[in-house]
Amino acid sequence: MMMHRIEDELLVGALDLHAHGYPEFTLRRRPRVTNVEWAEAAAAAQMRGFVIKSHFFPTMAAAGTLQELHPELEIFGSITLNPPVGGLNPTTVEMAAQMGARIAWFPTWSAKQEPPKHSITLARMEPYLTTLAAERAQTEDAVAVVDADGALTADAQAVVEVCSAYGVTVASGHLPPEHSLVLAEAAQQAGARFVLTHPCSGSVAATIEHQQRIAELGGYIEHVFIGCMPMHQRTNPRELADAIRAVGPERCIMSSDAGEAWNPPAPEVLRMFIASMLDLGIDADDVYRMTHDNPALALGLDTAPAAVASLPALPGDEAQV
Repeated sequence: MMMHRIEDELLVGALDLHAHGYPEFTLRRRPRVTNVEWAEAAAAAQMRGFVIKSHFFPTMAAAGTLQELHPELEIFGSITLNPPVGGLNPTTVEMAAQMGARIAWFPTWSAKQEPPKHSITLARMEPYLTTLAAERAQTEDAVAVVDADGALTADAQAVVEVCSAYGVTVASGHLPPEHSLVLAEAAQQAGARFVLTHPCSGSVAATIEHQQRIAELGGYIEHVFIGCMPMHQRTNPRELADAIRAVGPERCIMSSDAGEAWNPPAPEVLRMFIASMLDLGIDADDVYRMTHDNPALALGLDTAPAAVASLPALPGDEAQV
């Protein structure tokens, strides 16, 4: 029997903004758990809910089915603006909003980067897709959100305005940090909520200064734990803790970004993130804020009424240093 600890208590009521469903782009890459098993794990952990992420296709239908199966959870769909959904297409985003999408991620593996950065997602796609040319996907087929003058493109601006009108959160995806800043400014001006996606990952590599500037614009900085895993980037969790301190936990979010068969299910990945931050000296109240309040606010939801201060001490909990 596993010991019940403070990280388990902090997982209760948590909201995971970023975890991957199945299938993504092929039935041949099976995950650790199915979508139904993932929802069952979230319910068993007494989480508040989660947002289903896909790099390829909208997830609203899957979210709707899981929501019917688990009315005790809050389960949301999303859309990522890569080529499979038409890229930066405001009509596609409006249709997604009409179907309940809660987040519109800007391009990820298809984002225009100069020079192109290594994409883990593209590398995983290539063995399965005979029509995919990874090099072309990152060059002539890449999706740009700014023009030659550094201004947001008309399509990108239209997407931001649709998100604002429908209350859909704008997330930066894998845009270059300087383009994320342009997008964050546009979101602020349009009155749309904004999230900077995993700035410490190699696909983004945003500096602390980039993160602080986006926080000043009212955006949230979303950190994910999957990059710390062995089959990913082996990011030292201390780097995430340092970034959280530099920006301030009041503008940060903790998510899992979980998927793939070699990783634990998303709720366990988020629990590992919580435990790691506690051990690295992040205060429990701040961890609560980044896993409960800030994710809810980033989605335009009410915050949960509970507070970490009311949590009882649990046998086996060591002092956090």
